[in-house]
Amino acid sequence: MLNKKTILLVVLLFGCVTALGCGGELQKQMKLAKAKQNLSSEKYDDAIAIYTEYLAENPNATKARSRLGFAYLKSGRLDQAIAAFTTVLKAEPGEPYSILYLGLAYLNKGQYGETVKIWQTYRNKKEPLVESEIKRLLTLVIIAESQRLAKTAMAEESELTTIKLAANTVAVCYYKDLSPDKSMRAFQKGLAAMVLTDMAKIKSLKVVERLRLQALLEEMNLGKTGIVDENTAPKVGRLVGADNLIVGNLTWGINAATAVASTDAAAVKGSAVCSEKRENFFKLPCCIVQEAANILRISLSPKERGDTCIPHTKNYNAFIYFGEGLDAFDAGKWQEAKNLFEKALKEDPLFELARIWADACPEPTSPTSNKLKHMKAHEIATHAESAIDGAMVKQRAATAAQETPGSGGSGH
Repeated sequence: MLNKKTILLVVLLFGCVTALGCGGELQKQMKLAKAKQNLSSEKYDDAIAIYTEYLAENPNATKARSRLGFAYLKSGRLDQAIAAFTTVLKAEPGEPYSILYLGLAYLNKGQYGETVKIWQTYRNKKEPLVESEIKRLLTLVIIAESQRLAKTAMAEESELTTIKLAANTVAVCYYKDLSPDKSMRAFQKGLAAMVLTDMAKIKSLKVVERLRLQALLEEMNLGKTGIVDENTAPKVGRLVGADNLIVGNLTWGINAATAVASTDAAAVKGSAVCSEKRENFFKLPCCIVQEAANILRISLSPKERGDTCIPHTKNYNAFIYFGEGLDAFDAGKWQEAKNLFEKALKEDPLFELARIWADACPEPTSPTSNKLKHMKAHEIATHAESAIDGAMVKQRAATAAQETPGSGGSGH
């Protein structure tokens, strides 16, 4: 029987042999540890050198390549960062870390559209607080991109007159308030948002996003009223890239007189009137969408006909809070807007459109729409990075709390 000294000697000898046999692997791990330490110490050039050397021998090491991309990003080498993250995502589609920082790299370059495309794919069940923050930041980036497009369109207006617009493009404008006391502003915005959402359910149509239209109206100094009539419709349609504009008037009853104006023809294609009692306000979007489809000579499938008539909410107070929330949102009053959307949800917890907008509301300290106009790309990126870092700190604290025994979490 072996004594304790013999057993210990065997263990030590086995450890030495293993270390000698795995010396190369041990050296690699030490290099990676050093590179990670350099990242933490903000010695990005040193980290880049180590990761580059390591990847030359281990080109399929996606985690190392992702960290290399981060080092490039932090050192301002944006194109190299983009290349690194793109390579990782080809090997591991949906990898959250690379999506997060690839979007940030594009944002630093002022390529807002690319940031939107990338961040819209961000999903991270392990870090829900970070995922929520990305949704809020996406709103700011979409606004910034919409403002850029609006400014460019205004500057190139004369050239745009020669471009024929696609016949399936549609923009939904606010209806003009013709009520005696002009009290239907919230109704205007809520109705337009619902009609736009339902028009987007028609596969053959390409609908202009609400934020893009709002940015153009503000660039044209129409942002306060948001009203586009049959006379201004051709210009608005041309600048926003939509051949068809849904415009109209609202009067108490509730009556919605709708017209479909053609940008290219500079004429009204057709009109219709939808009338409902106040308690049946939720039926208006369905009527407007289907009348517009008839005017555009679109034959709706049974599914489209059904989907476009699903009420967003039947609660009138929820609907009005939602419209007021959109009005506050357009003014850049983020906290007020969020509060109003949450009031709408309190009235009707199943009001999904209100939930979407509540989740999209930027943090109260975020720049307003007006401030975004004057911010440079790197300034927006700096704000975004700070917000992401803050979300990560909160996430770590929340995760630690869940994992602490006796805290109510899993204790694992």
